[in-house]
Amino acid sequence: MVEPPCHFVFLSIEEAIIKPSVIFAVVAVSAVSISCEKALLGPEKAISPPPVFHASRFATILDSLRYALDLPALAGAIVTDSGIVEAEAVGCRRYGGAMNVTMNDKFHLGSCSKAFTAAVLAALVDDGLVEWETNLLKIFPEYSSVMRPEYRDVTVRNLLSHGAGFIRDADFNLKFSSNSPREQRAEVVKWALQQQPATSRGQYLYSNLGYTIAGAIAEKLANGQYEDLVMERLVRPLGLLTAGIGAMGTPGLEDQPLQHTPGHAPIIPTADAHLNVIYNPAGMLHMSVVDWAKYVEWVLACEAGHQTLLSPGNARALTTPAIQIGTTGFYALGWGGAYYENWAGGKSLNHSESNGFNYASAALAPARHFGILVMTNQGAVGSDWLLGPAILRLIDYRINGY
Repeated sequence: MVEPPCHFVFLSIEEAIIKPSVIFAVVAVSAVSISCEKALLGPEKAISPPPVFHASRFATILDSLRYALDLPALAGAIVTDSGIVEAEAVGCRRYGGAMNVTMNDKFHLGSCSKAFTAAVLAALVDDGLVEWETNLLKIFPEYSSVMRPEYRDVTVRNLLSHGAGFIRDADFNLKFSSNSPREQRAEVVKWALQQQPATSRGQYLYSNLGYTIAGAIAEKLANGQYEDLVMERLVRPLGLLTAGIGAMGTPGLEDQPLQHTPGHAPIIPTADAHLNVIYNPAGMLHMSVVDWAKYVEWVLACEAGHQTLLSPGNARALTTPAIQIGTTGFYALGWGGAYYENWAGGKSLNHSESNGFNYASAALAPARHFGILVMTNQGAVGSDWLLGPAILRLIDYRINGY
């Protein structure tokens, strides 16, 4: 089984060791045009093709970062609350392979999908089906006889801000009596409510299990399957035409970026090359860099108060600090952040992900009305912030223009 999505909620970019100016200095651009077609195919012998000059400076910087970070492909965007400023994808679908990525190629969001789950719940709050402070006992009265007392007062807001006290992940050895994802998530809820809390309610503990339960709440209240709800309530209204679920591409083909281990080994995009379906509310979506940029544009518009998909109050709830992390950080609903950072001119919002075979990072500066996002089709080792240098470099590019 593929491991659940890792999380790297980088709470303060200014605490990063590698500064943008350093990245700018060490990342060189080659003037030699070497295409992906010239590289060897085998991951044990393949080499990453050197960067080249592109038609846009932004793409050239991305390609230089791809090479410096030794990645198969890298997609990135700069977006404001009123539109996409830059968006490009560079590199190869297979590390050292023959097929170049395109702007329409899909990259996996992993735990950055949590923001979508929170937004689905916000839509149900708008519908009057639930409130942010509705507790689990009211939502799941059928489990009252087995629900531990510590979970009875856990709220929807607690779940979406990782403050419910649930352990990080469900037991991999769980045996399901049902077949559909919705029914299996209901079984996970019943099991989870009987487990001893990992921490007290209101304390931060990142939990994919909590988001699995949030997905089950949406399914019960809206009487539908989560995978359909996120498409109906969020993806299609925002026009995210490339969005899908699970591993990207067709088995046997290289029609989309292949997922890669941290050692560059490509993964065949079969059904089991993704998380168990119970985790879909915690990290399931893939889409093009342009479509993720459209979503980030919408998030920035929520902060600016001029989006229309949700009511203003519930839209802002998604990015409002809900739980304290350390002295300067917080987690909102699907977004982490810091209360103040110089580069952001105020509050920052951010999230990073890896399901072991992909990586995505976003950093938003609502006060300055812009966000940076980057995506690759290769996983990270441990808690390594794989795309940190790319985020920092593009922030430098956006703010300083070089």
